Amino acid sequence: MPKGRVESFSDCVIAFAITLLILDIHLQGIGTTTNSAEMIHAIMALAPHFLIYVISFLICTVAWIAHHEFIHDLDHVDSRLLWLNSLYLMWIAFLPFPTALLGNHPEQPVAVAVYGSVCAVTCFFSAVRWYASVRGGLMKKGISDRKLHRDLRLSLCVSLLYVGGVAAGLFFPYVGLFLYAAIPASYAISRLPSF
Repeated sequence: MPKGRVESFSDCVIAFAITLLILDIHLQGIGTTTNSAEMIHAIMALAPHFLIYVISFLICTVAWIAHHEFIHDLDHVDSRLLWLNSLYLMWIAFLPFPTALLGNHPEQPVAVAVYGSVCAVTCFFSAVRWYASVRGGLMKKGISDRKLHRDLRLSLCVSLLYVGGVAAGLFFPYVGLFLYAAIPASYAISRLPSF
């Protein structure tokens, strides 16, 4: 199978997950006779939903970029990689559920922990990367071992940061939320071009 098929399928699943993130955000109890003050109050009540949406959108964006870079470095695919990649995508597609849960209960430690746990499992991508780099020998020959190991370590570190967010969120939900937001934000900032 050409690796472009894997990339296309993965792009579709990630795009679908990103689309589903927004579906839980809707105004409650707004009728046709609602005045401006009530409308503003109803929109402001959605702030936790918007915040969690943005965090999840960034997490999906980082996943998409990392996956794109990974596919670029692949030489070819095999059936094991297809299955590992599909398991990874399963967790990405599941992300809208904990996003909605956390949007509805942003101060609930269990909701914070569930969200972070799913984010940590989405870092299952490190297993996909490990298989392709070490076990499967699927990467392009010109890529140095140093780069392959660095990418693998980065993937594992991100997973551990999410686990740290889960632990912190069980006791201090806002600290967990901060960590969840900081992870994709730091990745995005590190990738900005210098002027």
